[in-house]
Amino acid sequence: MTKCVIAAVSILFLFTNLSIAQNQQETGDQNGIQKIKVFLDCFRCNSDYIQDEIKFVDFVRDKEDSQVHLIITRERSGSGTEFTLQVIGREEFTGEGKSLTYFSYGSDTDDEERRGLVRYVKAALFNYASTTEAINSLDILYTPQDETETEVQEDPWNSWIFELDGRTSMNGEESRKSVDFSGGASAERVTNSLKTEFNYNYDYNRRKFSDIDSEGNEEESVYITRSHRFWGNQVMALTENWSAGIFTRATNSTRNNYDLNLQGSAGVEYNIFPYEEYSEREISFVYTVGAEYRDYTETTIYLEDEEMLYGQEIRSRVEFTQPWGSISGRADFRTLFNDLQKNRLNIDMRINFRIFRGLELSLNGEYSIINDQLNIPAGDISDAEQLLDLREQFTSYSYELFIGLEYTFGSIFNQAVNPRF
Repeated sequence: MTKCVIAAVSILFLFTNLSIAQNQQETGDQNGIQKIKVFLDCFRCNSDYIQDEIKFVDFVRDKEDSQVHLIITRERSGSGTEFTLQVIGREEFTGEGKSLTYFSYGSDTDDEERRGLVRYVKAALFNYASTTEAINSLDILYTPQDETETEVQEDPWNSWIFELDGRTSMNGEESRKSVDFSGGASAERVTNSLKTEFNYNYDYNRRKFSDIDSEGNEEESVYITRSHRFWGNQVMALTENWSAGIFTRATNSTRNNYDLNLQGSAGVEYNIFPYEEYSEREISFVYTVGAEYRDYTETTIYLEDEEMLYGQEIRSRVEFTQPWGSISGRADFRTLFNDLQKNRLNIDMRINFRIFRGLELSLNGEYSIINDQLNIPAGDISDAEQLLDLREQFTSYSYELFIGLEYTFGSIFNQAVNPRF
């Protein structure tokens, strides 16, 4: 009986302290200073670091509890990464909003990038925080630059960015070993009116398997796949909504049965919204026409060793990043002029949607109807090639589907960052 009373008192004491701690947190910091409640909505940004560095606001877990909704999106550019900070006022700040753009160069370290982003987040939130008592603990620091640093300098590279990369990995056991290598080079020049890109990639994979037969002899099997891929694009801005481009491809692939695959095409793109609104919304349509030369490694199921193909492609892309969540989707239809029955349709959709407070729906799906596999070799595929995916296999469709629900409840604050363990 005594043990039960002690346990009950302990539980009551625990919940009492939790309630006191929560009340202290929800009314501001330890000194009782009222702060603006901010919902940080970002993808692929270091949210823990942002929350740990910015203490003059309270970050909350749910948008419905916030006074300010901060959406951060990112996009690769010619020489780095561009972050767009969209601030949306709620409650007493409804109708008050702003947008800031922060650019991080490709040569910046991860720490330099995150520190720069935090500076912009502070600037975006300062105006709202100045309406609270937190203004009494805030200060503004300005570090002037050298006059020589602010002068516009001539770019000896003329906006060209070059990159070299290489990666290798090894793994194995007594009966199997695997070695992978990939490398590449790229060159790109991106301006507001013209985008030029060149890329080359090489992939090599070697898999070795050992087995002991019934007579005790060791048998070894080695499987190798490799590929070379080169592509070059040039896209020109025509208006705020129209652009045009030319595209080239060259491929060699053991898996796809190509000794050589050469492609050339040209097309136009129309975006319903101006291109500068890409961080918030995009609905675009692309039409291209082109020619393709194929030299096959093995004779195909259509008894072709090489052939010339002509075709067209229609693509559509939808992307929205809004307070209610995000949605992105792509549809791609390709067909051959040589035979209109040889075509392919790909549909890809990704949705993250806030159904109601605390409940979010995630839906990722991809489906393809495939009627254009002219490159499939005529010979039978071995069990090893099938199991190890060493060779492209015939199929009339493919699909992927992911559905997720997430429900979160409890304290509305998430200011604390604890990296232990």
